[in-house]
Amino acid sequence: MVYADTDFFLALMKQTDWLKERAKKIYADYSGDIQTSIVTFIELMLIAKRFNLDTIKLTSSVMKICKFDDQIPLKAALYIEEGISVFDAFHAALFGGEIISSDHIFDELGIKRIKIED
Repeated sequence: MVYADTDFFLALMKQTDWLKERAKKIYADYSGDIQTSIVTFIELMLIAKRFNLDTIKLTSSVMKICKFDDQIPLKAALYIEEGISVFDAFHAALFGGEIISSDHIFDELGIKRIKIED
């Protein structure tokens, strides 16, 4: 297995990129053996927000390339599309129950929050 970082996925998905041809060749050579991590998804979502890209399409494409089965990035992408910040979206997607936070956005998402503010 090889690990791909954000630049690889951006090169593949952007219309034009100076790394695109090389990325396509690497993808062909390593298809089925490429992996990544949640960190790459976070970085991609930050870039997607900055450039107004479709976070769900981007996430789905990366998940297919890597055969990434964990649904957390897709859950986060859905929250981001609802207008939630990237980091709050990943917090919401990663949690398994209640969340300790002073951030009211979790209340709006219907996530049970243990308040740390007065």
